[in-house]
Amino acid sequence: MSRPVSAVVEPPPKGHGRRRLIFRPRSITGLLLSSFGLVALPLIVAVLFGVAYVDRLTGQSERLVLQGVEVTRYSKRLGSLLVGMERSARQYGVLQSDELVERFERQSQEFDDMLDALGALELDTLPGWNLDTLRRQARALAERLRARPTDVGGVIDELTDMQRETDLITQQGNVFIDRELARLQATAADARFFLLLCVFALIPGTLALTALFVVVIARPLRQISGAVTRLGDGDFSQQIKVFAPTVELDALGARLDWMRRRLATLENEKQQFIRHMSHELKTPLASIREGADLLRDGTVGKLNAAQADVAEILQQNSIELAKLIDNLLDFAAWQQQHAKLEYERFDLNALFEAIVARQRLTIEGKTLTVITPGATMEITADRDRMQLIVDNLLANAVKFAPTGSTVTLAAERMVAATTIVISDQGPGVPEQERGAIFDAFYQGANSKTHARGALRGTGIGLSVVRECVQAHGGRIDVTDAPGGGALFKVEIPDRHAV
Repeated sequence: MSRPVSAVVEPPPKGHGRRRLIFRPRSITGLLLSSFGLVALPLIVAVLFGVAYVDRLTGQSERLVLQGVEVTRYSKRLGSLLVGMERSARQYGVLQSDELVERFERQSQEFDDMLDALGALELDTLPGWNLDTLRRQARALAERLRARPTDVGGVIDELTDMQRETDLITQQGNVFIDRELARLQATAADARFFLLLCVFALIPGTLALTALFVVVIARPLRQISGAVTRLGDGDFSQQIKVFAPTVELDALGARLDWMRRRLATLENEKQQFIRHMSHELKTPLASIREGADLLRDGTVGKLNAAQADVAEILQQNSIELAKLIDNLLDFAAWQQQHAKLEYERFDLNALFEAIVARQRLTIEGKTLTVITPGATMEITADRDRMQLIVDNLLANAVKFAPTGSTVTLAAERMVAATTIVISDQGPGVPEQERGAIFDAFYQGANSKTHARGALRGTGIGLSVVRECVQAHGGRIDVTDAPGGGALFKVEIPDRHAV
């Protein structure tokens, strides 16, 4: 027997599948950090602009409050000083007291200080030359009153003119307050507009970026999950491609594709081994069956009872071994090809009768009674796969049915499916084994209790049944039969013939 040669599948080189991008994180951690950074960037910009607006509002508010209050207070004080200076001048004109001149000079000096304080505010609505003029006038009036005591009337007239100038300063201060208030309101309106812009533009933009990165991150994970699922289902035909935003996920996708190719190679080797082994077994088996038939028919001489019994055992086991080899070939073909089902309309009861007839020798050898529905029942399904299902389930029932017992085949039309039931009166299937008997190569405890000289099975018949049922979109269960034994129930969904 030829030995399959294992193909060497090299692992993907480092950096396999790497695509060049302007910015491409190497790891998932870097991708997450970058995503969070880009998502948070609009919010950070909004916060910074918000802080800038708050700072402007704070500065303008402070200027409006501090300078507005100061210019108002200084303007009122200037007016009060001018009134006091006028009173001192009038009193000096009557009393001619040096003390009144000195008081006038102190008031003039204080007036000068108030002008300096106003100038320190640096109000652009208050020209500096106006303050300088008032300052010179105040100093000149003090010197004039001391030098010419009789010119009190002229001093009072000058003070009246200065009062008008002081009123003008008050008006200019009010202009400054009004203008700063307007600027404060304009800044507040800008801040309000910016906040609304953040609500209606930045937040949806942030949500859009969040959705984008969720898709970017989730897509390769879904691709990897789908690839792992396909590998678990035994589908090695599709190349695994992961469109990943990171080098790390690219490498993982490349390793998964390498694993797919490696598993595909191993699967091919397994199928090749099964085919070769089955082929090599069939040639000597044909000779064994032919020799057993010759012995049983008496062609080479009459046999006594013991010899006839041995010949019968040889014949029955050669038939069973042929079935096992056919099951191996069917299993290998199904696993390798997963061929598309070919649906057609046919009589299910006729299929039952044909399979019972094919297993007639084994059934008669155990003197079993096989009950079939008898009535015609059409079904739309793949005839070959349905034949595999019924053939294997019937063979399993016949194998474990006690001699002289009954095996029942039944079918029932449901609302959206056709139910097939095959039951026997054997030992049944223990509840703890019902989830595993459909696995390939699994043999339950009951498989150890076979008749003398009987050939033990491979444990793939029920696996083939389950795969054929699932290919139809149906399901199969095993329970206890009403009168004892195993009951296999198959549901095949309805489908119109193609």
